[in-house]
Amino acid sequence: MPKNLEPGEPAPGLRREALVVAALRVLQQRGYAAVTARKIAAEAQMSLGHISYHFADMDEVMSEVYRLATRLLHETEAQSERGEGGHPMTARDRFARFVKAGFTEEILTPEYLRMRVDLWSAALTRPEIAKTELELYSASRARLEAILRDMSHYSRADRVPAVCDLVMAALDGLWLDWIRRRDRASVNRGLEMVQKLATLELS
Repeated sequence: MPKNLEPGEPAPGLRREALVVAALRVLQQRGYAAVTARKIAAEAQMSLGHISYHFADMDEVMSEVYRLATRLLHETEAQSERGEGGHPMTARDRFARFVKAGFTEEILTPEYLRMRVDLWSAALTRPEIAKTELELYSASRARLEAILRDMSHYSRADRVPAVCDLVMAALDGLWLDWIRRRDRASVNRGLEMVQKLATLELS
């Protein structure tokens, strides 16, 4: 959680973002069904009017929460482009980082996972949230495709879309498997196999 956005009255320019952070905390603590404008305002220590001033409706609030949750998920990817020993990262290094980004200790908490599942569920019935989910998924997929193209042999570049399908589906499946079994060794084996299969298909 951004340290400069702890509860308390923020500067005017940060009020919208502070409300989104507060909404994320409420979502993690109580679940999607219990999120209300009043609870968000209380969590942010602001008046209820701030929400109606900064957002058209609660769907817009939740869409921004989705963006924030995804940004936090990919913080690992935003680390230095340098690998071990200060050497530039190869395409395979970047692929490994992409694959592992969603499986850090901070991400694999019950609160974070429930929040992500709640947002996925909300996207099934709320068009604005669904639009945001598709936008974020598409951006993530585009990053992965670019990495896979960089690591593929020119003669196998046509396989990149199919490998991308496999990786994205496998990562979602490993998340659900973790929620069900909490077996870290199994998840690690799955992540290793995803990397091996992709490398074999594209080498």
